Amino acid sequence: MIKKLLFLVFLIGLISCNQSKNSKQDNSGIITTDLTQNEIPKSIEIKGDLIIAKKWTDKNGENILVVSRKGPLEETEYEVEFLGDEKYAELYGVQYVKDGDSYRILWDIYDFERHCPFDLWIGLLPNSTRITDLDNDSITETTLIYKLTCRSDVSPSNMKLLMHENNIKMGLRGLMILEMDKGRINENFEPDLSKIDTTGLSDMDLYIELYGRYNNENDFKDKPKEFLEFAKSLWLEFVDKDEFLQF
Repeated sequence: MIKKLLFLVFLIGLISCNQSKNSKQDNSGIITTDLTQNEIPKSIEIKGDLIIAKKWTDKNGENILVVSRKGPLEETEYEVEFLGDEKYAELYGVQYVKDGDSYRILWDIYDFERHCPFDLWIGLLPNSTRITDLDNDSITETTLIYKLTCRSDVSPSNMKLLMHENNIKMGLRGLMILEMDKGRINENFEPDLSKIDTTGLSDMDLYIELYGRYNNENDFKDKPKEFLEFAKSLWLEFVDKDEFLQF
């Protein structure tokens, strides 16, 4: 009898340990659970290879985020003009909400890098995905940050930060900054290119001026100020994390 009780206590402790290892709580009090591919409901389609999957609960009910990727794949849309080995890759992000016994799509994104004969990459920046409730309305915001690039030199990657609350999308889009140039990002650095005087700059100088900056903050107009503040802080945190990854 004692052995059975000890075994039961051990089993409960083991289950609790596994749950806590896969579950995380952020500063908003949102508890998210990382899912493996086998733990994702069978009715949810995964396009390509799974990158991340998360589950959590808010006022909408049970939410599941799935981010996946296809590629690299050979281009077949037209006769290639460069090296004869152009490739492409695609990124998919979908947030589902449980509706009865099924799941409906709350929002989805699709992005890609195509016709690339050089070093190709598209993917989430490590540890950048956030699930928050910044305006405390019990409806979570989901933020993804990813980069996409096709390069044969040391130019920076494109970076996109996309935030959703329900099906409302807000984004910051611009260029990352390389290790050699990140010293320019200090407490006085303005990440919004639209606030920089670019009068008279050549195309090349304008391109360099974009290093580390996003184009504008237009998507956040008339949205809770906490959204832009949070997105801006995340941009500055990850914009210099441009490792030279390639498929």
